[in-house]
Amino acid sequence: MANYLYATATGCSGIESIVVSDSHTAPTSTATITCLSSNRDVGDNMVVNLGYVGNHNRVFEGFVKNVQRSQSPTRYEITCANAMVRAIDFFIASANPEEPYSAENISAEDLVGDLMAMAGLTSYDGDNTSFTFATNGVPLEINLVSAYDYSKFIADILAWHIYADNDGTVHFLNRPPFPQGGDPSVATLDNSNLLDVSYFRSDRDLRNRVVVYGSEGIYAVAQASSPFLPAGFFKSVVVAAPTLLTSQSLAEQTADFNLDKLNRLTIGGTATIIGDPSINCRDCVTVDKADIDMDGKFYVFGIEHAWARDGYRTSLELRQ
Repeated sequence: MANYLYATATGCSGIESIVVSDSHTAPTSTATITCLSSNRDVGDNMVVNLGYVGNHNRVFEGFVKNVQRSQSPTRYEITCANAMVRAIDFFIASANPEEPYSAENISAEDLVGDLMAMAGLTSYDGDNTSFTFATNGVPLEINLVSAYDYSKFIADILAWHIYADNDGTVHFLNRPPFPQGGDPSVATLDNSNLLDVSYFRSDRDLRNRVVVYGSEGIYAVAQASSPFLPAGFFKSVVVAAPTLLTSQSLAEQTADFNLDKLNRLTIGGTATIIGDPSINCRDCVTVDKADIDMDGKFYVFGIEHAWARDGYRTSLELRQ
């Protein structure tokens, strides 16, 4: 198989290994390339293609963040992050602290779009959230925080998701970390390609009581029983957003949305397969291993493509 392996990375030759990682909870996807020669420098664009001769895909696009060079023999290790790193690196700091970014009557999706644009990320796909902030005549003010951190804060309030894809487009959408109706399956994992697989069920992320604190006098609670906890027992989580949640309806929606997302077992597993460059984080795959309860459609919660001259493996973290 090694003779048919394929890998390219912009400006790199003599590639020895490439590791590309992404996760539902990671702010960026990352790539680490080890090679014998490179003309890349910090800030340069990087595109990585992996797979096999006649069957390869782009698995990463982003920017070089670090270049390390060693000698005897000369070798480069290049570390990269995808487009979202610009929002992480962009710290909102007004030249005049009395004139921060401010907005009134702004939807959550438009607010996130504005924050991404500040960081130069203008390719943006924001779904309709039905959340509008700063409707009480008091402007929302944002300062001394990164564009990503504040956007992630908004996403967490709504139980939504924000990420950048391989094209550099930022997506802000309702994307729970488990399969949804209508999600296509991009691959089947079975005995033909599975190298290792495991399964788990856990209540570690289960929360069946959500408490929301908004502005003064605004609060809400949503709770429900869980068949996986003792009767009458509640695991609580608090969402505090006094500057954003200025109405009772927003607080109640926040509580309900988060309860719907969190009041469930974490069901999933891990799988290592023969390298497959067609699978990305946030895809869904079908697993056919009923003998260990890994059966049905799973969400790709995390992924690592590990390519080397002697082989290519894809490791998956899965959720159901």
